[in-house]
Amino acid sequence: MDPTDTPLRAAFDLGLATARDPANRAAVRGSLAVTTLDSPWLYRPCPVCAHSFRVGDPVQIGVQGGADRLVRHHSPQLPCTGEAVAAATRPAELAAFIKGLDITWPPPAGLDLHCLAPGHPLLAAPRGGFGRHTCAVCGHTLRPHDQVVICPCRPSAPMPMCRIAIHRDPLHGLSCWDAWCPDGRAHHCLATSRPLDP
Repeated sequence: MDPTDTPLRAAFDLGLATARDPANRAAVRGSLAVTTLDSPWLYRPCPVCAHSFRVGDPVQIGVQGGADRLVRHHSPQLPCTGEAVAAATRPAELAAFIKGLDITWPPPAGLDLHCLAPGHPLLAAPRGGFGRHTCAVCGHTLRPHDQVVICPCRPSAPMPMCRIAIHRDPLHGLSCWDAWCPDGRAHHCLATSRPLDP
């Protein structure tokens, strides 16, 4: 028998995790929690969908009545638990909210923003041992309906050459573009640092 696989060790690990993430003190096997800056699973990939865990993500720890302690997303956008969860915001409401954000915090003139609709190539599932596409600044995976700036290198080409994306998504609390490029204008390719086409 593996000495690390004992009830005492499991209780110790649970106590250690509780001390490290006090906001989720009540989260035990089979319960719900919310990802915080202290959560040990922050930035790690979900074992079901392979998307990274972000601050504020609702998660389920283990399965009710089961033995596993895996952390999975538990949200309408990423239903990794396989259960019905609260309905997502309706598309019309989401569009109106995004429009209001754009009026209040407008993107810089000429900035080409993209909303990653389901089926977008940057949302492709991981293949061949590689992970999902991530934001070049924060490192979080790109999810459906994220607002991003895609590298504008070779704008005349049918597809961007490097396909690097950076979040500019105040709806999800991701202002990576504004932090990385305060003047709002890219002058170099995000992947190679070569000057962009005039």
